[in-house]
Amino acid sequence: MLADAAKQFAQKRCTSVRLRACRDRTPNHDADVWMAMANLGWLAVLAPEADGGLGSGLSDMGQLVYEWGAACGPEPLVASGVLALSLLVQGDGPVRDDLLAGTMAGNVLPAIAWMEPSASILATPQGWVINGTARFVTPSDATDFLLVFEPGSGHPCLHLAAGASGLSVTRERRVDGSDAACLTLQGVKLGTEVCIVKGSLADQAGELARDHALVMAAVYMAGIMRTVNTMTQDYLRTRVQFGKPIGSFQALQHKAVDMHIAEQLARDVAQNACARMDAGCPPAERACLASRAKARAGDSLDHIVRMAVQLHGAIGFTDEYDLSLYLNRALVMSAWLGNADEHVARYAQHVAPFEAAEA
Repeated sequence: MLADAAKQFAQKRCTSVRLRACRDRTPNHDADVWMAMANLGWLAVLAPEADGGLGSGLSDMGQLVYEWGAACGPEPLVASGVLALSLLVQGDGPVRDDLLAGTMAGNVLPAIAWMEPSASILATPQGWVINGTARFVTPSDATDFLLVFEPGSGHPCLHLAAGASGLSVTRERRVDGSDAACLTLQGVKLGTEVCIVKGSLADQAGELARDHALVMAAVYMAGIMRTVNTMTQDYLRTRVQFGKPIGSFQALQHKAVDMHIAEQLARDVAQNACARMDAGCPPAERACLASRAKARAGDSLDHIVRMAVQLHGAIGFTDEYDLSLYLNRALVMSAWLGNADEHVARYAQHVAPFEAAEA
């Protein structure tokens, strides 16, 4: 029922006309759609019941994200509704409750900003003074940024309002027409009340949030695969050449089967990661599950969109054809939070040597 409701909402809201209208503009999504998602409870799925959330897990959230990916939805469901929200859930600071409640209500649009290693943070009796940069921050039009510093630095995770003094935001256009923000902090002064997660727990909270987002990104990518495969199969059935549909040619059938298998593998690996992480697992296993899901999704999606363009022929690489929306979104999602090669390496760092060899 959850999946059916999500599918109906996504198909109604994500028409190709709206998707194209959201490209090359700021913001890259619609505020009314985001608020509708909040009213439906989508942004409260991963929040504990004690905080007014639904207290569900990644498996339930995956139903929503999967349909949103299949519709190529531009709203930052994974970036804000999973990555940033998961960090807030782990928070223990004074600003945590207000940010979490605002996120679930749709009034706050949070984004995690991973500060570069060169960033400096000076602790003072009144709080902190920060200098540094953070790139590839999404959504770029966030109302609130959650600053996460280099692991092992001992620095807390801090809240920074979008209009803070000393903060400048520049936007970098991505291939799908969306933006990523580059934050530059010059002498930004923050008080003690902006602490979200204290230093000793900030690293753990950041890693958990990232792992959740990696799995949900893999689920979103699996949704893209479903639609791309459907579009390709429909085209093979209707495109006629030499007096018959090209889908009747065995060589093209083999390619379509390979695309289907790649989709099923990626979806099942992501589904398995959701189930095992919901059941509870140690951080090392969680990192393996997350990186395995993202790596598999990246490889599968790359194969599928390449084959889709080839099987569509000339129309496959035209911007007017809707396949281009999914192709460009696939390029962005495959790179977000690390591409397949990076997560193969991360998987190898956390898994036992013999398991890594077998994988």
